[in-house]
Amino acid sequence: MGGSAVFVVKRGSDLLRFALYVLVVASLVWYVVSRFGEWRAAQAPSRGPVLADGPAPVVGPEPEEAEEALVRPDEEVLAEGAEGTDYFAEYRIERERTRGALGDRLREVMVAEGASAEVRQEAAAQYLELGRRAALESQAEALVKARGFTDVIVHLTDGSAQVVVKARSLSQQQVAQIIDTVSRTTGVRATAITVMARDD
Repeated sequence: MGGSAVFVVKRGSDLLRFALYVLVVASLVWYVVSRFGEWRAAQAPSRGPVLADGPAPVVGPEPEEAEEALVRPDEEVLAEGAEGTDYFAEYRIERERTRGALGDRLREVMVAEGASAEVRQEAAAQYLELGRRAALESQAEALVKARGFTDVIVHLTDGSAQVVVKARSLSQQQVAQIIDTVSRTTGVRATAITVMARDD
């Protein structure tokens, strides 16, 4: 009887630890996704063709409005640092930094002495998923570049993909080809892929 009580307490402790690790990892993933969105918004051109799930262009706000709406105090350093630099190079640096930090945290969980086998397995699975996404993004970028574009960024999230292509504008046919290429490479549904042209 006493042995089973100890088991319940130990099991409850493992579950609590597991929940804590899942919360930490989920927070990191949320941070990565939200910072990417904020960073991309701060870098977005104020005017230009944006093609999302089809050929309909969307025109952004005037430059002054965009600046007021997008630059908040915590983003000012990032916005200043990106000014006058290559958007695609800056994005890749930020992506690698963020991905590296998340990978380091997952590795810490995987080798933590107090972590249960379940917690370590979950961290290992998320670590593998991080690597899988990185490989798919790289492969999709290479295949889209092979269609004649100077530079491309592919960002995968759960069930969706955002593609930024270095181009002044994109034709409907080009958008369709890019969506098809990314969908075939990553397995993301065509309707969940957003394509944007950016010329800087």
